[in-house]
Amino acid sequence: MFAPETSIVSPRIARVAQAVEAGNHDALDELWKEVAESGAPLMEQVGDDESRTLVTFLWRDPGDTENVLVLFFSAPSNEDFSEYRMENLPGTDLWYKSYFLPSDLRTTYLFSVNDPMVPFTSYAEVLGRLPAYRTDPLNPADYTLLGNPNTFKVSVLELPGAPKQPWNIARRGVPRGKTHMHSMDSSILGTKHHISVYVPPGYDTEGEEYNVFLLFDGWSYYNFASITTVMDNLIYTGRIPPYVLVMHTNEDQDIRARELPCHEPFNEFLVQELMPWVHENYHITSDPARTVLGGSCFGGLAAAYSAFKSPERFGNVISQSGSFWWPGKDNPDFEDEWMTKQYAESPRLPVRFSMDIGSLERAIMEYDPMTTHRNMRDVLQEKGYEVDYFEYTGGHDMVCWRGSIVDRLISFHPKPKGSTPKKQA
Repeated sequence: MFAPETSIVSPRIARVAQAVEAGNHDALDELWKEVAESGAPLMEQVGDDESRTLVTFLWRDPGDTENVLVLFFSAPSNEDFSEYRMENLPGTDLWYKSYFLPSDLRTTYLFSVNDPMVPFTSYAEVLGRLPAYRTDPLNPADYTLLGNPNTFKVSVLELPGAPKQPWNIARRGVPRGKTHMHSMDSSILGTKHHISVYVPPGYDTEGEEYNVFLLFDGWSYYNFASITTVMDNLIYTGRIPPYVLVMHTNEDQDIRARELPCHEPFNEFLVQELMPWVHENYHITSDPARTVLGGSCFGGLAAAYSAFKSPERFGNVISQSGSFWWPGKDNPDFEDEWMTKQYAESPRLPVRFSMDIGSLERAIMEYDPMTTHRNMRDVLQEKGYEVDYFEYTGGHDMVCWRGSIVDRLISFHPKPKGSTPKKQA
């Protein structure tokens, strides 16, 4: 469970405070000059424990600041917001807040300036306030969350030990696959679906059929995780066999929230409409052992549900921070953690799982995603399922999933001992 330590003051800020108190305001000017060149937040190694880094967030008052909150997207606020409130250095335009954080952390955050300081009563309220928050103007690294017309930017925090994400970067000399955009009207659901299909370099309609990877929230993975570049790099280095990647995106967030969580008509759409269409138009396998179904949040839950209902079609599940807490308090027709209970009470199916979740995913109002994700893992392992499971140091957002999706997919293709992957032309 993520619990930042906030009782220490940054040595860098302490030096500025001492100088200002002595009447030397040049020290503050030097700080702002330093930040303009290197960006914020400040990162300092304090003490001998290299597993944690002191991170100090900064805000420069334009003249009307009454308060500033640092909001980690996945963390709720306590009632007095003391864990997130910046302090002002008296007589200056400097506001600051320091935390000891794990040195391998990657996450996102926002500032709330002149916040009303009213505690949240529901997660819907958390989301409703997001448009009023802002990115850190002193941090040049930002990121877009949610793949829909209501996207919003967040600032990115990457500490020195955060796992590298080299597979998302296009490499010189690596052949690139091709992506075709489609749309599909579902007669089963009565909704429109955006379908983008990536075919690997050298794609050929003759010979062996291709492995297939159906990925929910495809628009988000395509734009913010560079998933097709990931596929190019992994295929080129021989870490995975050639795949046809099918990126599915719901028409909007309301439809997504209705169709992805354990919705049988959506599963029927996948099995009776989408996959037959892909099979007719692309040279893919129908072997469930070579078919991967995956996604994040509701997408991870949807993948587990469709594999449970249709194991003859989907034999591998990727769940990134899957919403196994579902349905929550707003759907009395289902028990909490309904999907987990279905697996617990049924015979083991020929399905493999690869799962991850972030240590920053603290309880948000009525549910605890960390605990429910672990509960799902435990049930699967007790039933004898093959489960690859990992907890990364980060939150509930694509800035983490964009890297860990590589490990999730690779887990289905372990290297034989002593082997070296071969590059493919």
